[in-house]
Amino acid sequence: MFITKIRELRLEKDLSQEEVANGIGVGKNTYLAYEKGTQSPKLETVQKIALFYGVPMFELVCEEEADIDETLRSKLQMIKNLGQKEKESLLIIMESLFMRNQNLAIHKEFKK
Repeated sequence: MFITKIRELRLEKDLSQEEVANGIGVGKNTYLAYEKGTQSPKLETVQKIALFYGVPMFELVCEEEADIDETLRSKLQMIKNLGQKEKESLLIIMESLFMRNQNLAIHKEFKK
């Protein structure tokens, strides 16, 4: 899960939350909310986090690489051929889905 993965990466690199926040261009409280799962980052921020840690973006949002099947892998290749406007539209859709998924997970935690 995203929250666990970004915390693990930060601890592996022996970084403070403030160092990561500065590295990806967000405030410390915002980054803290990402790690707590009380706020979902935009897709662009997930990309910045992946670049900051030098990991593929899917590693942050998937439990393991095996979660990406061949169909999805081929679709990701197709995305490379899209125009800029289509890529931007797709990013908006993906961001909405990620946020929805994160909100459902938070809601589920509060119901316990």
